Amino acid sequence: MKSQSVKYSDREFEYYFSNCQQEVSQQASSLPPVVFIHGILSSGQLFTHHMMPYFNSLGLTTYSLTLRGHGSHSAKPSSRPFDEHIDDVAAFIEFVYQQEKKPVVVAGYSLGGLITQHVCLREEIKPKLAGMVLMASVPPQGFSQLNQAMWLDNPVLSLVLGQLMVMPNMALLNPYYRNVLIDALFACKPNEQQLGMLLSELKAEDLRLFLEPHPIDDRLSLSVPVTVVGAQEDKLVPASQVEATAVFYGVEPVFFSPMGHAMPVEKEVAKLAAYLAGWCSSL
Repeated sequence: MKSQSVKYSDREFEYYFSNCQQEVSQQASSLPPVVFIHGILSSGQLFTHHMMPYFNSLGLTTYSLTLRGHGSHSAKPSSRPFDEHIDDVAAFIEFVYQQEKKPVVVAGYSLGGLITQHVCLREEIKPKLAGMVLMASVPPQGFSQLNQAMWLDNPVLSLVLGQLMVMPNMALLNPYYRNVLIDALFACKPNEQQLGMLLSELKAEDLRLFLEPHPIDDRLSLSVPVTVVGAQEDKLVPASQVEATAVFYGVEPVFFSPMGHAMPVEKEVAKLAAYLAGWCSSL
């Protein structure tokens, strides 16, 4: 699956696209397209390994957006990175809606989950939504609570993540940093293929994304179906933060185990994909 590029609404998008398999295409006419939004230190390629092929086998058309500054995206960095990500994702949903002519499910992972929440609460986007999926997402309260909890519970991990975000490829040359990261991301020891899927497109992150809280306005409401999923052994977005997200949206959280934060490439990813594809197909 190769990355594609398109210009739409004065924005340049890099994304992966996969149509449903031909034998289920008739059934697919009633199913919503799914747009995946990745998290830090990765790209839209993250969902091409397991999630998109599984969804396609059940008749769901999928898109996976690469945020600017990630993967092979050629757009210039912004002086307001978080707001620019929100604007980009909102415009991409408009693009997919125009392509597919039906409402979209937006599935945000980690940082992408917080971006997704901001986008889906925009009034102009709500009519174009079929549902929202949050996977190991930064909670609606934003980064302040999450960063504070990590610093208190695991200060070593906080320091290592800071180094990785500033100079990821150099930091991973340090065996200690590499082991701390692997332990934080995976519940089961990953093989080299899993690591490659996760770390193949590392680029430095803009720390302003994480130093500012970016909370969701709790006066806003969302009228589309929501599912909140988490990894029971997640050290980056622990179960308590997943539960806080579920409470905010008035739903029950769904947890997978054994599974760490690297949900899209973890050993038990097939169970996650089956649940999410089934949920999307039921809308």
